[in-house]
Amino acid sequence: MHPINPYFTDEQKPLELLPYPVYFVTKDPKWKALINNPDQPIDSALYQQCVLSEDIWSAQTFMSLKKRGLNVYLTAHPVPNSISIIPFDYIYTSDFSYRSYVVTVQYDRPHPEICEQRIVLNQKGVLDSTHHFLPHWPQPNLQPRDPSRGTRVENLTFKGNSYNLAEEFRNPEFLNTLTSLNIELVLSSEDEGFDGWRNYTTADVVIAVRNITKYDSTLKPALKLTNAWFAGCPAILSPEPAYQALRQSELDYIEVTKPEEAIAALQRLQADPALYTAMVENGFQRASEFTEDKVALYLRNLLADPIAAGYEQWMRQSPLQKIVGRPLQYVGRIIKQRRERAYYMTHIHQGARLLSDADGQ
Repeated sequence: MHPINPYFTDEQKPLELLPYPVYFVTKDPKWKALINNPDQPIDSALYQQCVLSEDIWSAQTFMSLKKRGLNVYLTAHPVPNSISIIPFDYIYTSDFSYRSYVVTVQYDRPHPEICEQRIVLNQKGVLDSTHHFLPHWPQPNLQPRDPSRGTRVENLTFKGNSYNLAEEFRNPEFLNTLTSLNIELVLSSEDEGFDGWRNYTTADVVIAVRNITKYDSTLKPALKLTNAWFAGCPAILSPEPAYQALRQSELDYIEVTKPEEAIAALQRLQADPALYTAMVENGFQRASEFTEDKVALYLRNLLADPIAAGYEQWMRQSPLQKIVGRPLQYVGRIIKQRRERAYYMTHIHQGARLLSDADGQ
């Protein structure tokens, strides 16, 4: 009997209403129909449009909370005197967002400055009490590995843009070694997009090894690991902080920095079906911590507690602070944001890297 995949056990239980309405901001015109008709049925076709981080942290998050009965809304602009959740890329200075209580979602982007509080997807991003860690939503419409494949190790799968897989893990030498083990490296085509990234039916092992800067790694979520758990696939991963923060045992994933370590891991999985099965079953157990139900509850509590408390304090500011202080503060934050953007653009390309500088950790 196959273990139960927690991806398919979500109950979408109604959640307790938020103390204040919350508005999710999107700038993409493809969501206009959903903005105008928020009570339309939320189906898989809508989720299939959630490809970019901006979609995930606006429309997708709105839908996932809305269908659990929360008082949330999707809008094209921040709503004055209300809590507005805005993905980093949708912070537009032309919105004069100082009139709203802005909570910015930071993903692979600079540190947000034009906001009151922040939601971060990597625990390294929690710098003070205005930063709140939130696990990433699981991949919508995920198709898990076909259990009839058993413990075979034939397809080594990378999900995402193929150029993000470290070059030494896709060069001829590595591919030839895989061939000698009767293993094929399967890269998701950039053209496949959402459909390719969600389909794990023929994946046997997931690989996600990136030679990004160590700074960049502090911005990445653990999504590739949690999706592998939901998919029922052992994972071979680079030493990224988000993965390491979740690791509780060697069954969670196999960490590598060199191609030969990945080859050794694959040989172990081929030679030891019991290890393969144990990693899959452990993955299902761990995935139960990151279901859509769990992330929705986690976010609901963030919105109802620290974010609502901050909003109340913000609303109690004096008329002078509201009329004069906030616009002046807004100008200062715009200047700080430009500095943060410059820092980000430098450090995602320059500095120590996870693989090539692994010995210098």
